[in-house]
Amino acid sequence: MFSTRIPRRRIFAMLSIAALASAPAAMAQEGLPSAKDVYARYIEALGGEAALTQHTSSHITGSFSAPAQGIDGTLEIFSSAPMLLRVNIGIPGIGTVETGSDGTTFWTINPAVGPMIMEGTMLEQARQQADFYGQLHPERYVASSETVERTDFEGKPCYKLRVVTKWDEEYFELYDEATGLLAGTIRTQETPMGGVEAVTVYGDYRDFDGVTLPTQMIQRVMGMEQVMTTDSVEWDTVDPAVFALPDQIKALLEAQKPQ
Repeated sequence: MFSTRIPRRRIFAMLSIAALASAPAAMAQEGLPSAKDVYARYIEALGGEAALTQHTSSHITGSFSAPAQGIDGTLEIFSSAPMLLRVNIGIPGIGTVETGSDGTTFWTINPAVGPMIMEGTMLEQARQQADFYGQLHPERYVASSETVERTDFEGKPCYKLRVVTKWDEEYFELYDEATGLLAGTIRTQETPMGGVEAVTVYGDYRDFDGVTLPTQMIQRVMGMEQVMTTDSVEWDTVDPAVFALPDQIKALLEAQKPQ
């Protein structure tokens, strides 16, 4: 699960709530697969456990854009088991937004706000997303999950799952009813500038050496749309040196040490 917490809307008036409360609780769940079954189908749609565990690292290259702002940039993602990550987004006229993990320290360097070591919910979300085999082990991060409804998402019938993490964050995942693949998430994503409500859409899935991956990710945040597109995926070619902590992050860690 690539995957953010959004306050649920107050959809029903008091009379509607009273009417629902008097109905059998099972009615809302009738005919829905369990969250466990949705996850199992998702893993098979990605290629199966054997395919997902045959690799220990990946190198993704592609592009980043913010169409409404006329921004086009570059995207490069290095990841490795168990929890190593380096993401570089190059934006002309701004610089490179970097995010990474050496397996212990999770950090980000943004030209707008400088270097930062992740803590709290931001750190927990980063761990969940950086886990190379995390899709196979949701129990590492998820306290509970349930399928709450069938709903339309980006023009596709989807199963909507309510997820509660072990750090008490609630968010939603949507799985394509036809393919079993993850269609999107609705989540409050923690950033260096605070939490932002984000809707993320995954699409254009393609096969890369037996593993099915989305090649387009659209994220809608605060009325803006950002698009990340994958052009190529290489497996098991990543030099571990790419995950070394940048000097700016080393300096922050040194400053945190007791004097």
